[in-house]
Amino acid sequence: MIRAIGCEILKLRRSLVLLVAATPAVMVYLLGVLAMTSGHGAGEWTVLVMSGSAIWAYFLLPMTTIGLAALMAQTEHGPGTWSWSLALPVPRWQIFTAKILVLLGTMALVSASVALAAFAAAWTALLIDPDLVIAGAPDWALAFRLHGQMWIAGICVAAVQWGIAHRFRSFAAPVAIGIGGTFVAVAATSSEYGIFFPWLMPVNMLAADPERAQIALALGGGGGALLFVLLVIWLSRRDWA
Repeated sequence: MIRAIGCEILKLRRSLVLLVAATPAVMVYLLGVLAMTSGHGAGEWTVLVMSGSAIWAYFLLPMTTIGLAALMAQTEHGPGTWSWSLALPVPRWQIFTAKILVLLGTMALVSASVALAAFAAAWTALLIDPDLVIAGAPDWALAFRLHGQMWIAGICVAAVQWGIAHRFRSFAAPVAIGIGGTFVAVAATSSEYGIFFPWLMPVNMLAADPERAQIALALGGGGGALLFVLLVIWLSRRDWA
């Protein structure tokens, strides 16, 4: 399994995965600096953490998942190397599991970088404008707790996007479905049943109702893990000729 994971990481060196992974943190950083230096930013550290988490959960997390899942699948789809990869002396399920672990590991790193970017934006704004005041103190625990929960809740949408990306050879199919799901999620945010929509599960970590957040966390994490297991079984038995 370790070799399989290492192989998957090596395949990504010449892809756009690093660019996609770095983009969310850069966007949160730039938006934060612009907002705070223009006088429209958060006046408290807690509000700053919450606003940065909201931007990540609503838009950047699902879009990043779309890009990473599609690009990782294209490392095999593009050059048509499925037959070669699955012919290696490694069980098929290990190859697909390695791909999943690399995706989830990358998303965890991106989540952490986005949390740090919000704080970096605030410190940069304070350097640019000495008169700027942010009440309270940086709440590291809140930031990493929220982003950690969003990562867990986002496992379900990651599984959906990963499954679609590996099922269809076209890069356009998973991207189109992912963008559609993201925009439907924005429209369905206040829906009573939005908690069951994979693209909305990370957003529900910010819900005022703790029970709603816990349900979304369980569905996103548990449901996503189960879906990944089913996808590994299905793809391992699929004819890739």
